[in-house]
Amino acid sequence: MPPQTTSQKPAHQARPGSAGESGASASSAVSPPRSSGAPASSPSTASAASSTSTSTALTARPARSRLTDAVAVLLRPLRWLLHIVTPIGWGSLALLVACGLTGAVMGWQEAWSAAAAVGIVVVSAWLWLIPRAGYSVHHDLLEPRVTVGDHALIRLTVTNPRTRPLLPSRMEMPVGPGRAVFVVPTLTPRAVHERGFVLPTQRRGIVTVGPVLAVQRDPVGLLQRERSLSPAQDIHIHPRTVRLGTVLHGVLRDIEGAVTQDLSSSDVAFHALREYVPGDDRRNIHWRTTARTGRLMVRQFEETRRSNLLVLLSTRQDDYAGEEDFETAVSIACSLAMDAIQDGREVRFITQIGALPTSSALRMLDTSCLLSTGEDDISCDLLVRHACTAHPDASIVVLVTGQQVDRAVLARARGFAPLPMVVVALRAGQHGLSRHHAGTMPVVDMDRLEQLPTALRRAL
Repeated sequence: MPPQTTSQKPAHQARPGSAGESGASASSAVSPPRSSGAPASSPSTASAASSTSTSTALTARPARSRLTDAVAVLLRPLRWLLHIVTPIGWGSLALLVACGLTGAVMGWQEAWSAAAAVGIVVVSAWLWLIPRAGYSVHHDLLEPRVTVGDHALIRLTVTNPRTRPLLPSRMEMPVGPGRAVFVVPTLTPRAVHERGFVLPTQRRGIVTVGPVLAVQRDPVGLLQRERSLSPAQDIHIHPRTVRLGTVLHGVLRDIEGAVTQDLSSSDVAFHALREYVPGDDRRNIHWRTTARTGRLMVRQFEETRRSNLLVLLSTRQDDYAGEEDFETAVSIACSLAMDAIQDGREVRFITQIGALPTSSALRMLDTSCLLSTGEDDISCDLLVRHACTAHPDASIVVLVTGQQVDRAVLARARGFAPLPMVVVALRAGQHGLSRHHAGTMPVVDMDRLEQLPTALRRAL
């Protein structure tokens, strides 16, 4: 059965040193010090001494490099042995040495017989590592990006490109932290063997599939050799998302915004004609219809609004009761960001560990696969403070966090946001859909992603 998936984080690499600094330190190291009491040497003498010391240092570097290369060459067989000899093999070698020493010191024939038997087994084990004719192997990911709960299909194809049959072979394919083991039967010339694997995707993250390894192992298990036959590939398991409709289309009236269902007497999106009532703008009177009906008729419009959405996701571990609550929060935040991206609205997605790209929904979802909680992350109120300071043009701020956050913290978070901003909090946890307030900020609790559209309507 294929192994479970896990989330992985990329490793950070250290920045290499500056070449200019290295050159400066090298030159200062080879320059001889000058005594203040000694007479100054001639320029030619100083130049000769400097060039001699510099040439000595430069010729010493290749020598050290050659020494390092020589040591690496000598250690290469040792690394190779450490890689192919199994723990059982090391135990057998220790038994062989012990039996040989016992036979030599004590003169026991039984010890010599045991050493000979173990030696024959060890020597014969090396015959199983004789290189075989290579297979042509490649694996395809039918969907390199899937959603949590879907199945990722992996198709493996093994071909015999030789003109003679190939004997059965044992192969392994790493899938995340585990391995899929299978046996390739005897393949006639140009024959193809195909296998399919279904990778369960219960957890969000990035799973590395491959490379496919040809495993040669003796029957006793003393030696094992692995050869890579195909490159590794990554599968992105995206969080689940839902569509929100027109809930967050905007709070600021703008003729270049999105059309809403709210009616207005002055805008650019025409809706219908209605009878004139006192107070209507006479510039909106439709005179042709008025002349035909004999009653004053005015134009009615649909309001166009825009929103600059700021999605804040808390990654603080203490804010959530468990990992499932955090996964629900990630799905909520990604749904908000993806809905805005697909509608062409401005959106920013920020967490304690940094901002996620919002240039496209695909990049945002790929990056969300790396999100995880941290014990030392700042609290929600400080997250709101830093985000609102960096993006003062936001019109709607949605804070997504867990239900372990105290209401006093949420009330302080509202105080850090400017008054014109609409700030709401969505808390993921075990409590069902409910609405309350933390100070002046509306807070909606939810336990399922499907409740998000309803929760937003209640909050706004």
